Amino acid sequence: RDRSPSRGLGDVYKRQVEKYLKKCLESVRNQTYTDWECILVDDGSPDASGAICDEYAIEDSRFRVIHRQNGGLPAARNEGLRVGKGKYISFVDSDDVLYKDYLSHLHELIINYDADVAQVSMSIMFTTFERKKRLVETITVLDRGQIAKEMLRGKIVPNYAWNKLFKREVIDTLYKEGMVYEDIYTLPVWTKNIHKMVISPEPLYLYRQRKSSIMHINTAKNRFDYLNAIVHQVEVLRNLEPDAVSEDIAAKCLWKGVIHAAKNMARNIKSPQERYEAVCKVREIAGNQYSREITNLGLKRWFRVNLLLKNPAAFIRLMRFVTLFDFHKQHSEMHLFCLLYTS
Repeated sequence: RDRSPSRGLGDVYKRQVEKYLKKCLESVRNQTYTDWECILVDDGSPDASGAICDEYAIEDSRFRVIHRQNGGLPAARNEGLRVGKGKYISFVDSDDVLYKDYLSHLHELIINYDADVAQVSMSIMFTTFERKKRLVETITVLDRGQIAKEMLRGKIVPNYAWNKLFKREVIDTLYKEGMVYEDIYTLPVWTKNIHKMVISPEPLYLYRQRKSSIMHINTAKNRFDYLNAIVHQVEVLRNLEPDAVSEDIAAKCLWKGVIHAAKNMARNIKSPQERYEAVCKVREIAGNQYSREITNLGLKRWFRVNLLLKNPAAFIRLMRFVTLFDFHKQHSEMHLFCLLYTS
């Protein structure tokens, strides 16, 4: 539809983030690369976010708004993917901010390196400060095997759709709806269409850490969605690039996910019976994946994995006991967030 082959898609799906939305949309509008379209998906927001999106669409025809009943983040992203016409696609969370050269830098990387995906580094905004996180030290080019390996390691290729620009043909599968951690589940599927990826050390995406974001809500469903996404990721990437993804790399990723899910369930599910059943289910999922001897996990993780598999009740007691030592730290962090939201 567009005169330029390089117009992109911005998917801003909203999670009651009215107070952050204008900064996000201003950062899109102020891009030095100007030939873009931005699809704003109002996923049934109960606040003024939908009206804010409409204001920007009236002022600037490059913004296009879709109002829909709430269906969750994956469904909102799928809606944006269906209507977007650009040759390139980039995802933006509605509480985050783009630096002005974000799109131009990503576009140049794809063109100059003939890549299928380009990625920049990020700045992370906490309550009272901002920290730059350079994922690489210099421009780094990865082939598909290296991408699969680094995706499981989760260091230089984090499992986020944001901070990246994709060629449209890479995205041939929609998100699985009704789940969270949809990026972890879906990005490995797209990897089959990626032959080259280029990563820049420039921190051009500002990611806002919020206690109230979906990623920080520790319900049993969220944790099971997370674990199932990890299991799916490991399976897809091992089958896709078996020569690059060793069993050790796959096992480390799996067991890290297992302990993360079980630990959060042990600490956050209030009912003792539901807590125990949830942790036992995590143990069952993990046991069905790998029967080999657990090695190279580090002493702390090795101990926790073995305790979980052999005695889930003791694992729960340990995780809840350890939480007591984090109380003052957590209380301090919560106080800072309260200051942010009430100021």
